[in-house]
Amino acid sequence: MQLKLRKIVAFVGVWSCAAFAQTTLHTTTTLVFVPTLVQTPDKDLVFSLRAEDFVLTDNGVQQRVTLEEQAKRPLSLVVLMQTGGDARGQFPSYAHLDTMIAELLGEAPNEVSIVNFDSQPEAASPFTTNVAEWGDAIDHPEAGDRGAATFDSLEYGLDLLRKRPAGNRHAILLLSQEHDVGSKMPLKEVLRELGETNTAIYSVTFSAEKTAARQAFKDPGSLNKPLHVGEGDYQAYFNLSEPLRLILGAMSKNTSAEVATLSGGEWSSFDNAQELAQDLGGLTNHLHNSYVLSFTPTSSEPGLHTIKVRLAHHPELLVSARSN
Repeated sequence: MQLKLRKIVAFVGVWSCAAFAQTTLHTTTTLVFVPTLVQTPDKDLVFSLRAEDFVLTDNGVQQRVTLEEQAKRPLSLVVLMQTGGDARGQFPSYAHLDTMIAELLGEAPNEVSIVNFDSQPEAASPFTTNVAEWGDAIDHPEAGDRGAATFDSLEYGLDLLRKRPAGNRHAILLLSQEHDVGSKMPLKEVLRELGETNTAIYSVTFSAEKTAARQAFKDPGSLNKPLHVGEGDYQAYFNLSEPLRLILGAMSKNTSAEVATLSGGEWSSFDNAQELAQDLGGLTNHLHNSYVLSFTPTSSEPGLHTIKVRLAHHPELLVSARSN
């Protein structure tokens, strides 16, 4: 009887463990972070707001908002720097870019990874808290091919951020021309991943057309070769390829700016080293002085959610935040 009883007890124990393993439950709580910039009509930053001052809706339903303390959340930043296409015409503007990125990053434990891209993203530098380690490569990049695969590179950067500690803030600094050339990744997929990874895009763009037109007059054997007119040695410059490209480019959408706006980040444009320094200086101020709101959606419905943020009692102030 004792032997049989032991067998029964052992059987029940094994069966119970198997049943427990089969009924393990998994639950997921979605916490959404919403970087929010508040300014006066004169573009001065507003610092004194509290969580109750913000009204945030998710698909039209008001949510309970928490105001995060940024100092407690390290920043993981990916810098996507275009080196292909017409970007080489802007390389002189990058002479002190490492110093500007260091100021933007701030102090440790904030971390950064640098990625160059042309028709595809190149291998990323390891995440580091010391930008100076890659200073020479940042300030003096090598020219890439003719591509400018912005969407593919954003997806690459988002994948890098997805592997960083879950408690970190995520941001991408995009230094590129205004529109994508050659990506395989569709824009809608990039936007979906932005929402899933709580990533803000900060886009600083140059005009590929203006840069190429200026470069065409600098390069030996430029695209604007002289045409002989009439008899004798008269010459004139009537090659319209670059002016036409400038006009057509102006008609294209600034997709880099659109992505930044939809993510709750910012965008600006530059044409020389001084303007780039001004843009990154302003961005540094905003990045480290914006509010970070968080909420757990009351609706678990899958798919794209529309987010709107406003102030309860200050309609005169300007509010910038992610929209989905």
